[in-house]
Amino acid sequence: MEKPKTPPKVGCQQNPSRSDCPLVCKYNHFESDDLAIDAWELKCLDCGWRDTVGFRSDEDEQDIETADEASPVCPTHCPFCRRSDVAPGPNPCGG
Repeated sequence: MEKPKTPPKVGCQQNPSRSDCPLVCKYNHFESDDLAIDAWELKCLDCGWRDTVGFRSDEDEQDIETADEASPVCPTHCPFCRRSDVAPGPNPCGG
């Protein structure tokens, strides 16, 4: 599955009739002792719209909202395109 080409949940902030946005995502993973944090950001390079999702290992699963409630939550899977074979860094889901 590819990353979305239009911002999910809301339209393009620059031009609501736009059907494509130059979206890039970023994935960060932090670990220390008994805490792990996975942070995801999807951002439009034109209008600056962004969506962020973060997961902490010390949160209860029922407190975590997902982009697709039908899918199980996995902090290392992209919450926007659902890819699981990504490494931390800028634009891990590709183009």
